[in-house]
Amino acid sequence: MSKIVVFTEEGFQGRRAEFENNVRNLEEKGFSNVISSIKVIGAPWVAYYDKNFAGKQRVFQQGEYATLDDKGRFSSLKIITDDLDNPEIQLFEHVNYQGRSVTLRKETSLQDIDFSDIASSHKVKGGVWVLYEEVNRQGAQLVSFPGDEIPSYFPLSFNDVASHVHPLLPKP
Repeated sequence: MSKIVVFTEEGFQGRRAEFENNVRNLEEKGFSNVISSIKVIGAPWVAYYDKNFAGKQRVFQQGEYATLDDKGRFSSLKIITDDLDNPEIQLFEHVNYQGRSVTLRKETSLQDIDFSDIASSHKVKGGVWVLYEEVNRQGAQLVSFPGDEIPSYFPLSFNDVASHVHPLLPKP
Protein backbone atom coordinates (compact mmCIF):
# COMPACT_ATOMS: atom_id res chain seq x y z
CA MET A 1 0.00 0.00 0.00
CA SER A 2 1.44 3.32 -1.07
CA LYS A 3 0.67 6.52 0.77
CA ILE A 4 1.91 9.97 1.64
CA VAL A 5 1.81 11.37 5.16
CA VAL A 6 1.91 15.16 5.41
CA PHE A 7 2.59 17.34 8.44
CA THR A 8 1.98 21.04 9.08
CA GLU A 9 5.30 21.51 10.86
CA GLU A 10 8.90 20.51 10.17
CA GLY A 11 10.25 17.34 11.77
CA PHE A 12 6.95 15.47 11.35
CA GLN A 13 5.17 17.62 13.93
CA GLY A 14 1.83 19.43 13.99
CA ARG A 15 -1.36 18.30 12.31
CA ARG A 16 -1.02 15.31 10.02
CA ALA A 17 -2.96 13.59 7.29
CA GLU A 18 -2.46 10.41 5.27
CA PHE A 19 -3.47 10.08 1.64
CA GLU A 20 -3.58 6.96 -0.53
CA ASN A 21 -5.19 8.59 -3.57
CA ASN A 22 -4.78 11.79 -5.56
CA VAL A 23 -5.85 15.00 -3.86
CA ARG A 24 -6.94 17.67 -6.38
CA ASN A 25 -7.47 20.35 -3.76
CA LEU A 26 -5.70 20.17 -0.39
CA GLU A 27 -7.78 23.13 0.79
CA GLU A 28 -10.79 20.80 1.02
CA LYS A 29 -8.75 18.62 3.39
CA GLY A 30 -7.48 21.56 5.47
CA PHE A 31 -3.90 21.17 4.21
CA SER A 32 -3.45 23.73 1.42
CA ASN A 33 -0.21 25.71 1.69
CA VAL A 34 0.69 24.35 5.14
CA ILE A 35 2.71 21.16 4.46
CA SER A 36 6.15 21.43 6.06
CA SER A 37 7.33 17.80 6.22
CA ILE A 38 6.43 14.59 4.38
CA LYS A 39 6.82 10.82 4.61
CA VAL A 40 6.33 8.71 1.47
CA ILE A 41 5.69 4.98 1.67
CA GLY A 42 5.77 3.01 -1.59
CA ALA A 43 5.13 4.74 -4.91
CA PRO A 44 6.47 8.25 -5.60
CA TRP A 45 4.21 11.31 -5.33
CA VAL A 46 4.15 14.68 -7.07
CA ALA A 47 3.25 17.73 -5.00
CA TYR A 48 1.92 20.70 -6.98
CA TYR A 49 1.91 24.37 -5.97
CA ASP A 50 -1.61 24.84 -7.39
CA LYS A 51 -4.79 22.80 -7.09
CA ASN A 52 -5.83 20.38 -9.84
CA PHE A 53 -2.23 19.22 -10.40
CA ALA A 54 -1.05 22.53 -11.83
CA GLY A 55 1.78 24.97 -11.26
CA LYS A 56 5.28 24.23 -10.06
CA GLN A 57 5.87 20.67 -8.96
CA ARG A 58 8.14 18.53 -6.86
CA VAL A 59 8.62 14.75 -6.80
CA PHE A 60 8.93 12.86 -3.54
CA GLN A 61 10.17 9.29 -3.73
CA GLN A 62 9.92 6.81 -0.87
CA GLY A 63 11.55 8.29 2.20
CA GLU A 64 11.25 10.93 4.90
CA TYR A 65 11.53 14.66 4.29
CA ALA A 66 11.76 16.41 7.68
CA THR A 67 12.40 19.84 6.17
CA LEU A 68 11.14 21.11 2.81
CA ASP A 69 12.74 23.96 0.87
CA ASP A 70 9.31 24.83 -0.49
CA LYS A 71 7.26 24.24 2.65
CA GLY A 72 3.82 25.77 2.76
CA ARG A 73 3.47 25.82 -1.03
CA PHE A 74 1.58 22.66 -1.98
CA SER A 75 -2.09 22.66 -3.01
CA SER A 76 -2.53 19.21 -4.67
CA LEU A 77 -0.92 15.76 -4.55
CA LYS A 78 -0.72 13.01 -7.19
CA ILE A 79 0.47 9.43 -6.72
CA ILE A 80 2.55 8.03 -9.57
CA THR A 81 0.99 4.78 -10.74
CA ASP A 82 2.44 4.78 -14.27
CA ASP A 83 4.63 1.97 -15.62
CA LEU A 84 8.22 2.94 -14.83
CA ASP A 85 9.84 0.22 -16.94
CA ASN A 86 11.64 1.11 -20.19
CA PRO A 87 12.06 4.86 -19.62
CA GLU A 88 12.70 6.95 -22.74
CA ILE A 89 12.54 10.68 -23.36
CA GLN A 90 13.45 12.70 -26.44
CA LEU A 91 14.57 16.28 -25.79
CA PHE A 92 14.57 18.93 -28.51
CA GLU A 93 16.65 22.08 -28.79
CA HIS A 94 13.76 24.25 -30.01
CA VAL A 95 10.00 24.49 -29.49
CA ASN A 96 7.69 22.27 -31.54
CA TYR A 97 10.24 19.43 -31.55
CA GLN A 98 12.69 21.26 -33.81
CA GLY A 99 16.48 21.52 -33.89
CA ARG A 100 18.95 19.08 -32.42
CA SER A 101 17.50 16.24 -30.38
CA VAL A 102 18.73 13.63 -27.99
CA THR A 103 17.04 10.41 -26.83
CA LEU A 104 17.76 9.32 -23.26
CA ARG A 105 16.98 6.11 -21.40
CA LYS A 106 18.77 6.73 -18.08
CA GLU A 107 19.65 9.49 -15.65
CA THR A 108 21.82 12.04 -17.41
CA SER A 109 23.56 15.29 -16.58
CA LEU A 110 22.84 17.31 -19.69
CA GLN A 111 26.17 19.10 -19.23
CA ASP A 112 27.91 15.80 -19.94
CA ILE A 113 26.29 15.57 -23.39
CA ASP A 114 26.46 19.27 -24.32
CA PHE A 115 22.69 19.74 -23.99
CA SER A 116 22.47 21.75 -20.75
CA ASP A 117 20.28 24.88 -20.77
CA ILE A 118 19.21 24.14 -24.35
CA ALA A 119 16.03 22.02 -24.31
CA SER A 120 12.77 23.72 -25.28
CA SER A 121 10.42 20.75 -25.90
CA HIS A 122 10.21 16.99 -25.35
CA LYS A 123 8.31 13.75 -25.92
CA VAL A 124 8.11 10.98 -23.30
CA LYS A 125 7.99 7.56 -24.89
CA GLY A 126 8.17 5.59 -21.63
CA GLY A 127 8.42 6.01 -17.89
CA VAL A 128 8.02 9.09 -15.72
CA TRP A 129 10.78 11.68 -16.05
CA VAL A 130 11.92 14.53 -13.84
CA LEU A 131 13.76 17.38 -15.52
CA TYR A 132 15.80 19.58 -13.18
CA GLU A 133 16.90 23.17 -13.52
CA GLU A 134 20.33 22.38 -12.07
CA VAL A 135 22.72 19.41 -12.08
CA ASN A 136 22.59 16.71 -9.41
CA ARG A 137 18.79 16.81 -9.16
CA GLN A 138 18.72 20.38 -7.87
CA GLY A 139 16.53 23.40 -8.55
CA ALA A 140 13.07 23.63 -10.08
CA GLN A 141 11.54 20.43 -11.42
CA LEU A 142 9.35 19.53 -14.36
CA VAL A 143 7.65 16.12 -14.12
CA SER A 144 6.53 14.41 -17.32
CA PHE A 145 4.45 11.27 -17.73
CA PRO A 146 4.31 8.53 -20.41
CA GLY A 147 2.91 9.87 -23.66
CA ASP A 148 3.45 13.50 -22.68
CA GLU A 149 4.42 15.71 -25.59
CA ILE A 150 5.40 19.20 -24.44
CA PRO A 151 5.82 21.39 -27.55
CA SER A 152 7.10 24.41 -25.62
CA TYR A 153 8.59 25.02 -22.19
CA PHE A 154 7.80 28.75 -22.40
CA PRO A 155 4.36 28.51 -20.70
CA LEU A 156 5.99 26.40 -17.98
CA SER A 157 8.81 28.93 -17.36
CA PHE A 158 11.28 26.12 -18.06
CA ASN A 159 12.73 27.10 -21.45
CA ASP A 160 16.50 26.66 -21.82
CA VAL A 161 17.02 25.74 -18.16
CA ALA A 162 17.05 21.92 -17.98
CA SER A 163 20.45 20.66 -16.79
CA HIS A 164 19.66 17.16 -15.51
CA VAL A 165 17.09 14.43 -16.28
CA HIS A 166 16.13 11.45 -14.20
CA PRO A 167 13.64 8.66 -14.84
CA LEU A 168 11.78 7.37 -11.80
CA LEU A 169 12.71 3.72 -11.45
CA PRO A 170 10.47 0.79 -10.50
CA LYS A 171 11.00 -0.70 -7.08
CA PRO A 172 13.43 -3.64 -7.20
